[in-house]
Amino acid sequence: MIDIHNHMLPAVDDGAKNDDMALSMLKEAVRQGVEHLVLTPHLYEADIIKGTGEWKAKIEKGKQTVMELVKAHELPLEVTVVAEVRYQDMLPIILDELDILIGGKYLLLEFSFHSVPNNLERIIYEITRKGITPIIAHPERIKPWQRDPKRLEELINMGCPTQLDIGSFMGTLGPSSEKLANFLFDKDAVHLVGSDSHNLQSRPLYSKPGYDWLSERYGVEYADLLLKENPGKILRGEHVEVYPVHLEPHALSWKEKILKIFKS
Repeated sequence: MIDIHNHMLPAVDDGAKNDDMALSMLKEAVRQGVEHLVLTPHLYEADIIKGTGEWKAKIEKGKQTVMELVKAHELPLEVTVVAEVRYQDMLPIILDELDILIGGKYLLLEFSFHSVPNNLERIIYEITRKGITPIIAHPERIKPWQRDPKRLEELINMGCPTQLDIGSFMGTLGPSSEKLANFLFDKDAVHLVGSDSHNLQSRPLYSKPGYDWLSERYGVEYADLLLKENPGKILRGEHVEVYPVHLEPHALSWKEKILKIFKS
């Protein structure tokens, strides 16, 4: 398996706090059958407000540590280091100055959990004009899309793959995330899944449980597609099929409408 999204670089973000935690997470990945880790430390605007050099040095140090741990403990792992980039005004600078693309083509792009830009389609269009394909990180956890999934439809129809967090569809990241994750599966709007692992307790790896969950519900071929084939294509910079979707939710019953009013 390939884990396309996780936070195992030590002491760079809210993931692994130190070398020992990173090593424990790496060993857990091997135990679960992961063969390739795409390490994706957070990249926020605050990280590079004074320039990209400090962030670049911090990531390079973390990468060197991980590679040394893999070698010293003879772990059968391939490791790629990129970033999970929060959408920000500094994005053009990031794309010009930092090596954060997966396979030289794909950008793991996340948005605020509480809001998304109104001109999102234009933003995505400008990114794709550069020959870059955004991967939409954990859309099922974004509250505006939880309320109105149709707002995500245009991004997928522009060719952006979606990456769901395994914890979402396994029910560990809240009922709203689980609900939208299942809706996106039903609409054939999922192209990748990743652990988004930050530690071994509250945000563990879940790659093997996620693979088993997908296999039981949708078949082994589908589990392979999301955890092996599509991530492999992305690592090689190859095209991933993203078919048009229609994300119109089902019509609410009068009881559901009443409940929605009381919850809002």
